[in-house]
Amino acid sequence: MATEHPMPPAVEPASALQAPPSALADCVRAFFWRDLGRQPPHTPADTRVPPSPYPGIIWLTRGTAQLVECAGATTAAAMPAITLSGAHRHPYHSVSSRDGDSFCLAFQPGALGLLTGQDLAPLTDRVTDATTWLPAAWHPFLAAVHAAPDHGVRQALCADFLTPRWATVTDRHAAWLQVLHQAWQRGARQALTTTLGWTPRHLQRRTRQLAGLRPGEIERMLRAEHALLAMRDGNAGALDAALRHGYADQAHFSREARALFERPPAALKAHTRRPGDDADWLLRRS
Repeated sequence: MATEHPMPPAVEPASALQAPPSALADCVRAFFWRDLGRQPPHTPADTRVPPSPYPGIIWLTRGTAQLVECAGATTAAAMPAITLSGAHRHPYHSVSSRDGDSFCLAFQPGALGLLTGQDLAPLTDRVTDATTWLPAAWHPFLAAVHAAPDHGVRQALCADFLTPRWATVTDRHAAWLQVLHQAWQRGARQALTTTLGWTPRHLQRRTRQLAGLRPGEIERMLRAEHALLAMRDGNAGALDAALRHGYADQAHFSREARALFERPPAALKAHTRRPGDDADWLLRRS
């Protein structure tokens, strides 16, 4: 009889972008990790995050990282082992040590504010220590993710912690989910104000508290991202992607892509298909 040999465990990729489980799709934008120590020596050690409506928690599980640009200004600050970043109107830029290994949980716009009940407006364009900002009830979760043996376990810990809490949010704030589902578009926001009996000014104020940005800013960022993803996944040209996502013309779309991602759409499409490139990570396939 032939002897059966167990299959060796799958090797975790050195960097990856992972979608959340379906139950958390409205809560989590993505999980992302990057183990610089397992990548070729010529791999850039810096990370530049474009203007984004996504707050996130970043666990630095090995090595160190230095914040060198934030809020439109140069800086020089060591990043905490567990970092919280808010929504950003400006890019932020960090440089990791060559052995750096990090894991990121990126939230959908408004989701972190709904989960914690905190006012996220003061966090806009900031990078800070997650343990000093987030509620004490989150601290055991933050520590467990940091201590986990690998990134697969970290994903599972995030899902286990967030799933019951997000279920409670969906019960209490069902009207907000329609805004999230429809990428913060104007029609969804108008329907929300009607449902809740709010004025447009109150919606502006409440959105800044939940997401750290104005509603129109979130819509603008998401529209550009979704148009670029249509180019990546649907092989759409820049003109087709522009018109399908509400831009007046291709030039308008190109200006927005340059303003937010610092490259024109065609260059971004090529860049995100480059194997192993960690830049513009939210536009990656995996």
